[in-house]
Amino acid sequence: MLLDDVETLSIAEVWADGKPVSKGTDYLGPLPSIEWPDWASKTVNIQRRIEARDFVVAAPDRASVQAALLRPFHWHDDFITMELPVDAGEVQRDLGRNVTKFAIVDRFSGEAKISRMFWLGCGPKTPDTAVGCTVAHDKHNLWIVGSSDEAMAMVANRVAEIGGGWVLVSGGKVLAEVRYEIGGLMTQRPAEDLDAEMQQLYAEAAKIEWLYEPTFSPRWFPGFPERLQFATLTCAPWRWVLVAPCEAAPQGFVNVATGQTHPVVW
Repeated sequence: MLLDDVETLSIAEVWADGKPVSKGTDYLGPLPSIEWPDWASKTVNIQRRIEARDFVVAAPDRASVQAALLRPFHWHDDFITMELPVDAGEVQRDLGRNVTKFAIVDRFSGEAKISRMFWLGCGPKTPDTAVGCTVAHDKHNLWIVGSSDEAMAMVANRVAEIGGGWVLVSGGKVLAEVRYEIGGLMTQRPAEDLDAEMQQLYAEAAKIEWLYEPTFSPRWFPGFPERLQFATLTCAPWRWVLVAPCEAAPQGFVNVATGQTHPVVW
């Protein structure tokens, strides 16, 4: 690697095997072509149309309920509890207290099973807005957080259409998307194409008002919640997490240290 400025590590040229492979940061060599098999390129297996009602958290017939809440990087032994309002048999968000709805959509089985609950201090405060992504450690199901069920459904359906990645929706429109068509985790397209989509996502996200509360993670920042990609981890120091519904955890809310489950509202 030849530099034209050592202090800033500005690249002038790169040579490999006796041949120039870049001028500045422009790659000069041949680009490999990979024929990705379907099992790698068609991993978002959602075989139905997701509706707003799929994100409803039903409630007993009373004015309010107790709800289990999480927040990004919640490392406590116990989940958060809060009283939330009920309207027409549905538990409501409380944006005034930084409470919004978070969901995990199973993208592998074809059944599009959905778990949903309420989270604290993350996601959009702007009305009718949602964001979701198929990078969701550990299992990489689709996570969505939003200020309306309609926006969350729109995110889910658009992610299924593009084969994985990021989608940001507001006001009934897709504002930005980043396609991760390989495994729902990466792209086979040129880096410049990916960067253009990411910059569009960041630009549109900057126009959205985001909820925020500090957590124990020093890497959780105000604004666009990019690090929600890591907030569904099921390894230590996590305890209570939201996963896609299964027989062992029908509502998807489970303590991964003990296997204990709990209702999301009661």
